[in-house]
Amino acid sequence: MKELKLNSKLYLLTGIFVLVNLIQSVLTPISVDEAYYWVWSQHLDWGYFDHPPMTALWDALGYSIFGGTIGIRFVAVLMNGFALILLWKILKPKTIRQFWLFVILSGSTVVFQIFGFISTPDSPLLFFSLLYLFAFKKFLQKDSVFNLIFLAVSMAGLMYSKYHGLLLILFTMLPIIGRLIRNPKFFLVVLISLILYLPHLIWIYNHDFIPVHYHFQDRSGDKQFKPERLLNYPFVFFLGMSPLISWFSIKSLFGFKPKDDFGKSLKWLVVLTGIFFLFTLYKENVQPQWLLITFVAMMIICYEYYSENEFSNWLFKLGFAGIFLILIVRIGLILPSTSPFSINLNFADELKSRNIDHALFEKYQEASVFLFYNPDKKASVHRTLGNRENQFTLWDWEDEFYGQTVNYISPWIRSEDSIKAYKDKEYYIKEISDYITFYKLKIQAENQFESAAGDSIRLKINLSNGHRHPLIIGGDSELRLNISYYSRKQYDVVYSTEIKIEKLRLKPGEEKEMEVGFKNISETGNYKAALGIHYIKIGTTYVSDPIEIISK
Repeated sequence: MKELKLNSKLYLLTGIFVLVNLIQSVLTPISVDEAYYWVWSQHLDWGYFDHPPMTALWDALGYSIFGGTIGIRFVAVLMNGFALILLWKILKPKTIRQFWLFVILSGSTVVFQIFGFISTPDSPLLFFSLLYLFAFKKFLQKDSVFNLIFLAVSMAGLMYSKYHGLLLILFTMLPIIGRLIRNPKFFLVVLISLILYLPHLIWIYNHDFIPVHYHFQDRSGDKQFKPERLLNYPFVFFLGMSPLISWFSIKSLFGFKPKDDFGKSLKWLVVLTGIFFLFTLYKENVQPQWLLITFVAMMIICYEYYSENEFSNWLFKLGFAGIFLILIVRIGLILPSTSPFSINLNFADELKSRNIDHALFEKYQEASVFLFYNPDKKASVHRTLGNRENQFTLWDWEDEFYGQTVNYISPWIRSEDSIKAYKDKEYYIKEISDYITFYKLKIQAENQFESAAGDSIRLKINLSNGHRHPLIIGGDSELRLNISYYSRKQYDVVYSTEIKIEKLRLKPGEEKEMEVGFKNISETGNYKAALGIHYIKIGTTYVSDPIEIISK
């Protein structure tokens, strides 16, 4: 009877959780990342530039039913309601005290609350993380055919959600790998999951391993270590779960004594994930959502530890205070005066009033927001300087604007018409006729060389035109070859000079080698540089890999 009463409380709690998230979904404007993934959902595929396709599929399903922000978020809300039930099934509370412990841990865990309604790849990752842990626990208890298939499906779902899922799989299996490899059924689990994941692997192969190159090379290949990242990391790692009860979470992690292989896997998951992302600090700061799989494991460990050990009422008091603070933050996300997402709606509405049919943006986030609120219009991205490639690059939408009249919308290229937008900047709207696209132009050169400051440099380069239209570069054309030196950030240009060449016509698919000359920077030091194309109507875009230059 007591178990029935606790189950009824679970379903009531889940209903409240889902209802609150649905209301939040309707009233909270779209975030820039959600808009980006919504654009994906309108063009379903087995993979995308940044991530696997699960979030796009969720968005497509919900949007086809409801439309609007609730459509984008509906499946995420529903599935993470099920995630709450999965967490309950893993923990199995048996007393009222354990029920309330479950409430404060799930209610005050930030990632559980935010990704309970925000639809990004972290939303399916949250659901499939708990589905996998539940299936993994069942498989360790009994390796039946059903549990075998269940585990394989959950593993594939993890990998279709976000590549971080691989860390969860590896770090939970590694501490008990001896037991697993002695079980032939484990290999069947791996085989089935790989078969289910094969369509995405084929997509990656057919697209020249773009996600691999992006995450392991392009995303951080030009970044340098900053000592302050080490100071930020403990704050992100320990407070990102549930700030007010972080002390209890840390204490439980050190005090938790695993009783079985599942508990051992959970502890290793926390430790190994922490170590893994510690090494990534060399290239960039760790973002809280990257540690989502850690926070899920810490939530389970914290519950297991305190469900069997005495604790002060401060755990409950601070836990409920954390829930209250999260509620305040949720209300802030709704109110136009405080929501960081309100600017997205205002940005799109301002542009809609201009009746722009062909919009071109500097960043994919801006283009995505515009398309979400103006789905009958066309938009694409023209990257300047070192802004990264993205899914718009794969779609070749910019090429559709070739030779047409477009409106370029950016805070950098001035014009008479402008709107107030992100970071309270003026975004200028500049009409460009007979637009030229050149993003498929690639320039290869030496990746490192030395030269005396202010000296003349001769450099051999290779140009290749991947477009279906010819490109005219140099001379009095609109496309000029240049080189830009920059400091720690690729946007902080410290020196830029045009590389004078005679007018060059590159036919579609044509490659050409040539030697060019330019003057080195007059200061000494170590610099990063990139060869670029300066489109006189817009500005410079880097079209080469970074070059290390030592100016002596």
